Amino acid sequence: MDILNALPPHDPDSRDGVPIWTPPGGPPQTDRIPAEVYETMGEEQVTRFFHAFYRRLGQSGIAHMFPTSEKNLMRAADKSAAMFVFLFGGPHLYQQRYGRPMMRARHLPFVIDEPARQEWLRCYRETLDEAPEQYAMPAEHVEKVWAFVVDFSSWMVNAESSAEEENNR
Repeated sequence: MDILNALPPHDPDSRDGVPIWTPPGGPPQTDRIPAEVYETMGEEQVTRFFHAFYRRLGQSGIAHMFPTSEKNLMRAADKSAAMFVFLFGGPHLYQQRYGRPMMRARHLPFVIDEPARQEWLRCYRETLDEAPEQYAMPAEHVEKVWAFVVDFSSWMVNAESSAEEENNR
């Protein structure tokens, strides 16, 4: 077992019997986020951005997927911030601290359908809209970050939505 990448063994019962679904077409081929985003924001502002984002998630319709204590919620936010430091053009903090990202595998214990993804994206968009003013994100790159996150998040969906849910979106 690779201790840096240890995941809990997959327990089908932990997903309430919901089978794992894989989006067609495989991982998205997405344009990189310009490195100017990290160069302008730096690690501190990226972390502040993710703290605000996770606070929103903690109050959202998918809050049940996230830690309930503020301390643990911020620990989760710090892990995401470390990943996005790299995605925003900075150093490989996530890899240095936690090992290989394996993002899809790390999300498999959670049932993530398209409505859950849309709620996650709603929270991200609200935080992103504040980013130029509150977190020093270059305004000219906000839509590039958004396009990346929209594409990348599609790969985290691991449960099919019912036709009724899809029609109600």
